[in-house]
Amino acid sequence: MLCPTCQMNIHPQMSNVFIGKNGRKNGVFVYYQICPECKEPVVGIKESLKGEVYLNPNEVDGLVILTKERRR
Repeated sequence: MLCPTCQMNIHPQMSNVFIGKNGRKNGVFVYYQICPECKEPVVGIKESLKGEVYLNPNEVDGLVILTKERRR
């Protein structure tokens, strides 16, 4: 997985939290960790498949990483 800030390849050691269900009744989870290289947050969002009530926080397939504009 690439850090969106420093672009270094990092090993995912994410935590996740359930934030609710979307309009399709699928669970939505926020994933987060601090990059060990640049010490900036890595945050993403993932939708569960039908019937899944728990998602492994280190399984990042399908994770959409949220990015922000870089400061100048």
